[in-house]
Amino acid sequence: MSEKVGAIDAWATLITPERSNLWPDSFWHIFKRYGVYEVFRKGKTLEQLLQEMEEAGVVKILLSAFVFEGKELCSNTEAGELALKHPDKFAMACTVDPRHGMAAYYEVERCVKEYNCRALRLEPYAYGNGRVGLPPNDKLYYPLLAKCCELDIAVVFQVGHTGPLLPSECGRPIYLDEIALGFPDLTIVGAHLGQPWHEEMMTLAWKFPNVYVETSARTPKLWPDSFKAYCNSWGQDKVLWATDYPLLSFKRCVDEVEELDLKPEAKKKLLRDNAIRAFKLDN
Repeated sequence: MSEKVGAIDAWATLITPERSNLWPDSFWHIFKRYGVYEVFRKGKTLEQLLQEMEEAGVVKILLSAFVFEGKELCSNTEAGELALKHPDKFAMACTVDPRHGMAAYYEVERCVKEYNCRALRLEPYAYGNGRVGLPPNDKLYYPLLAKCCELDIAVVFQVGHTGPLLPSECGRPIYLDEIALGFPDLTIVGAHLGQPWHEEMMTLAWKFPNVYVETSARTPKLWPDSFKAYCNSWGQDKVLWATDYPLLSFKRCVDEVEELDLKPEAKKKLLRDNAIRAFKLDN
């Protein structure tokens, strides 16, 4: 069924062997917990990424730039150029630091104009001092949110606790409520399920027409029962399947979705249709 659906991954990143040594110390803790320490030490080549997509029946990924404390593990330019070179396989998600003001504002514009970027990805835990982050309703984000509205692209916030040894409170999903009220035309995605506040994230996605919950870094087998039911019923139009590759593999996450006993239409929405709508991938 997964090959016929043609799964679309809403969050994956290419960390090449040349860049794999740039991860900060605060991240290695979670890579060990996930059992992928060696995967992140070695990195992945483009050829490996494409082969693993094909083996899992994943036809497209939202290829995400990732920059932390100035270290470009995958820069906007790298992600964007890959998306231009392989438009059938990749759509781009850019990233910026909201503390950089107008430079960040114009970088989002550049990524859309040059690479047809489909989303801006933001990590609230990364914009603080290591103990306190920058919650999504902080005014520093507002120019970026307005720019996303103008450019008609989605904004994706990491929500829930952090795996890395970095602050979690700034990832409370309820902060998205204020944004959704202030920017009703903006597509907002809460990544990583929002755990342990997933009920909060699920309800927000149900409440607002343009809010979605995304499953990256959370293996389907271990999704909370309430969330599995949500995918199959009252939230089936508001869930985006994702891996956070290479943290989780494409095949594992596709196979585990197959084991959830979802209704065929609900599974198709989860694996493909909702991502097409949220990120306007049919344009």
